[in-house]
Amino acid sequence: MPSLVLERASCVYPGAAEPAVRDVSLSVDDGAFLTLLGQSGSGKSTLLRMIAGLEETASGAVRIDGREVTRLPPKHRNVAMVFQNYALYPQMSVRDNIAFALKVAGVDQTERDRRVSVVADGLDLDDLLSSSPHELSGRERQRVAVGRALARIPDLLLLDEPFTSLPADVRHPLLSSIRTLAARLGVTTLYATRDLSEAALLDEPIAVLDGGRLHQIGSLAHLRSRPEDLTVAQTVIYEPLTCWTASAEDGTICVGDQCRIVPGAHGPVVLAIASRHMTLSDQREDLGGTVEHIAPGPDGGRTLTLRLADRDRSECQMRTDGVRLQPGDRVRLAVAVELAWVFHADSGRLLAAPAARG
Repeated sequence: MPSLVLERASCVYPGAAEPAVRDVSLSVDDGAFLTLLGQSGSGKSTLLRMIAGLEETASGAVRIDGREVTRLPPKHRNVAMVFQNYALYPQMSVRDNIAFALKVAGVDQTERDRRVSVVADGLDLDDLLSSSPHELSGRERQRVAVGRALARIPDLLLLDEPFTSLPADVRHPLLSSIRTLAARLGVTTLYATRDLSEAALLDEPIAVLDGGRLHQIGSLAHLRSRPEDLTVAQTVIYEPLTCWTASAEDGTICVGDQCRIVPGAHGPVVLAIASRHMTLSDQREDLGGTVEHIAPGPDGGRTLTLRLADRDRSECQMRTDGVRLQPGDRVRLAVAVELAWVFHADSGRLLAAPAARG
């Protein structure tokens, strides 16, 4: 049974011209872990706050554990949310901070002690239970905040980029511990991040958001092999993609003397390719560009920033060695067009993936 269901849910801030979250539909199974991946402003935080009831759902529906909660206040949703600001009670010990919500809810002492023990063991807090928050490091306080949320055993645990201030070597083990503990407790978890390496580490389903829209959900491997649109490709592929517009005629796309058959392609398309598949050329028919900036590298190489001569004057970066160029110089680029992604220029939807290399 799904623990969370959203049906075309939208959120509009007062006075805003566009929704912060637009027509999002998704279903998250009970006990699952879902990573929300997107840059700042993509709608991740607003989506979590809307699920928690901290922001109004302008249209659509929110269901948690089979209950319609769209118009219910936060206290009636059984949702726990952790922010970057952990807000512990300074006068209480770690043990009492974790158990506080349980005590308020009337949970008996024996059960409170059991849950504190389980959470402390899962988050490596056993030696800190008698400590006060002012005696803890930032990373320890954040673990306590997560432990306090999990001790409630909520229907949903929402993590709104709570670890961005922590270094990666601390974040990654902490995330693994949280995922393991949440699974042990049967708590459905949504984790918002802009860090692709975290999403890869968790190896859980990923929901890609941009501009308040949910673009695609799937494993990282699936998203990378079959992104539904250009936004997803740019979000989940580690290597920066150079994108430029071209024209398809009757299913054929030509760049220089290279042509590629893409059935159904016609009119403007966007090609996206890793810059390592582009090389400087002296052939007049190849893709044109202008050098805008040159940055020296520590190994003696140089990184060129080029402005391409396509419809949208797209930008490209590439490394080069032993070629003397200056800003303003015009160059030509040979492109391995078979290794490019092809997207519809208007909708952004995928038309063709790169050809497999033999």
